[in-house]
Amino acid sequence: MEEEGTNEFEELLENSTPEIAEISRALCALVRGVCVGATETVQLGWKSVSYSRGGVMKGAICAVCPQAKWVNIQFLQGTSLGDPGGLLEGAGKTMRHVKIHSLDGTDMDALRELILQADQLVS
Repeated sequence: MEEEGTNEFEELLENSTPEIAEISRALCALVRGVCVGATETVQLGWKSVSYSRGGVMKGAICAVCPQAKWVNIQFLQGTSLGDPGGLLEGAGKTMRHVKIHSLDGTDMDALRELILQADQLVS
């Protein structure tokens, strides 16, 4: 996987609580493990780390977005994903997200499956 901006990633997390930083790091590691060879881009303006095929929007897999009290993992094509774990939230035309409040309370297998599906949509 191409990793861009390790320093930018730390800058993205500098105002986060230790728990939010830990969740963000864990989610990024999960995406890297599932989406081998994808491009990772830290986007400070959007306060996110995005993952794509070819580094382009039409190849977007997902984005990890730290918030004040949770971390969102966003799927641009979320309405196209099967969600047997019932993790996806949102009412937009196509985008859906999963709110991660803690690593312990998250069904990581179901989340991994969503990431895999999102990757397969653009691969």
